[in-house]
Amino acid sequence: MLRTWIIYSVTLVSAFIFFLCYKMWVSWYCLIVLLLIPFLGLAAALIANHTLLFKVDVPSSATIGDPAYLKLSVSGIASYFSFCKINVSITDNMGGTTKTVTICTHDNGVSKIPIDTSHCGAYTYKITKLVIYDLLGFFHFHLGVRSNNEILVKPVPAIPDIMPNMYGFKAKNLRKSNNSSSDLYDIREYEKGDPIKSIHWKISAKKDKLFVKEPLEEYGGHSRVILKLAEDRELMDLHLGQLLFTSRFFLDHEISHKIRVMPPDRSEIAFNVESTADLERAIISILHIRIPKDEEEETDAG
Repeated sequence: MLRTWIIYSVTLVSAFIFFLCYKMWVSWYCLIVLLLIPFLGLAAALIANHTLLFKVDVPSSATIGDPAYLKLSVSGIASYFSFCKINVSITDNMGGTTKTVTICTHDNGVSKIPIDTSHCGAYTYKITKLVIYDLLGFFHFHLGVRSNNEILVKPVPAIPDIMPNMYGFKAKNLRKSNNSSSDLYDIREYEKGDPIKSIHWKISAKKDKLFVKEPLEEYGGHSRVILKLAEDRELMDLHLGQLLFTSRFFLDHEISHKIRVMPPDRSEIAFNVESTADLERAIISILHIRIPKDEEEETDAG
């Protein structure tokens, strides 16, 4: 904007000198037009500031590697005679980094900001500044815009090097059951309050002491899928893809399981997964976890 005023001042001085040396209608006309230009620019900027319509369209999620865009729509009465400069702050929640992108747009229309989907994670796109200029750049006004949007870049399933061994997950354990007609039961001595119908008469007769049947039921213990956080984002993307594949594999075989995330700087984080909705919530939570720096790199930096 300073450069615009410098160019305008030099041009105005030149026009005034031309008017003094050549006092004809042409020189007078040029001087009047130059004097009116800033006022016209101010009027256009004021009208644009009060009538500008700004809209942000952001997808809630995208798949790693797929193209996605943040769309900025600008419209208004004076949008033809003004332009906008928009600063967008992009925060990578997993990587802990932030960068700012500046977009200039003019006229009614839509500007697209490519969304980086090269790595999985939760990304926050925040409009930090929106400035309206007149077309020549003499004046500007800041427009208050509150826009804070999050985009999840989700992994794609990747087959692990070793497929899960289903044989190991078919083993069952036994626990007490409330089903008195269960075919599985344990034998214990009679205690006061036990129902008469639960007495095992055959064993009681042999032992000359009352014994009762305690019903049992089978249950499967939780299988576990372990995810270790890696600073290498490509390796982390692979781990997330293998986690997604393995967890879906378990769900397809009706196996409840736990996802255990192992951060090196704090205790593990566990997610119980019994349905696809549980898996979706677990993935979303994992995409917000900050990836810690390697200890060696932290030591070198210090």
